[in-house]
Amino acid sequence: MLEQGVVKQSDVTNNPLIAVTMATSRQGVGVVKELSKTNKYQVRAITRNIKSVKALELEKLNNVELVKGDLMDPQSLNKAFNGVDVIFGNTTPTKGWKLFRGSIVRSYEMEQGYNLINQVKIAYKKGTLKHFIFSSISKAKDPLKNEPAPGHFTSKWDIEDYIEKIDLKKITTVLRPVSYFENFENKLPGYTISKKIFPGIVGKNFKWQTIAVDDIGKWVRGILSKPEKYKNQSINIAGEELTGLEMSEILQKIVSSEAIKTKYLMIPRVAIKLLEYDIGVMADWIERSGYGADMNKLKLIQNELNIVPTSLKEWLKVKLKKDNKIQNSWEREWKSSQWKLQWYK
Repeated sequence: MLEQGVVKQSDVTNNPLIAVTMATSRQGVGVVKELSKTNKYQVRAITRNIKSVKALELEKLNNVELVKGDLMDPQSLNKAFNGVDVIFGNTTPTKGWKLFRGSIVRSYEMEQGYNLINQVKIAYKKGTLKHFIFSSISKAKDPLKNEPAPGHFTSKWDIEDYIEKIDLKKITTVLRPVSYFENFENKLPGYTISKKIFPGIVGKNFKWQTIAVDDIGKWVRGILSKPEKYKNQSINIAGEELTGLEMSEILQKIVSSEAIKTKYLMIPRVAIKLLEYDIGVMADWIERSGYGADMNKLKLIQNELNIVPTSLKEWLKVKLKKDNKIQNSWEREWKSSQWKLQWYK
């Protein structure tokens, strides 16, 4: 773990130093791992708890150093950003679930955003920071049908506005991902993804743009390969554009050899809004307007930046393989416990 104030590794290796906020979040982990693999960067993984299991796993990666930092603590960010060449910043609206509120708190994310951008500004004034990459969320396909937009979308768009307001847009690339594949792994009873069920929050015939969360790391790596070209730009990014029915059909083909029938199940909108109101608003928004990633334009950019997007088919195969390993492990443990019970009889 790096003590703040000591000589950073990039001073020794001459590799650019990239700070990654919320490094143990889903996005953060993907970005840290992708940059670590390149051997072109020294990565400063910023997290609130440098002794967490996730943090210690990141520390084992090549070219990665851990630094304690919290988006709700501007002074910790000031120290963590000391001497960095690039900052990858992301924020979260999630603040613990409460009845009648859910877990999404717009004001919580806005405070993080202001703290983050203010400290980016300070780092830039110091003279070392050259590039800021901010993770927002995709704008609407049809701007005329944008309202009402979910609060956890507008918070990120308002942070984008703040970046422009304090004159940081010239050094900033905004990546705007769409819904994650990983969101299909919800824990709602009867609507959890399995070989038999593909759950979704929109009607089966609505086009829905999605992306693997790890692909954000690929985009960051790609943007860093051509920083001057992509500064002062915002890009809606996606990996797939499929209907719920098409998604379930992909899963169906993967498990067809097992004589399993997969069906698409839409989670009732009333239930979504009771559990997490803002996600219900998001579902309405997707059906009314939809994410605005230009899939054809993205293919050209991906080719230029050597980005191979993860397909839903690939992601599902990896997920099923992982699930099978867990299931086999449980079965082995159960059989072992049964044998022990027999032995002690």
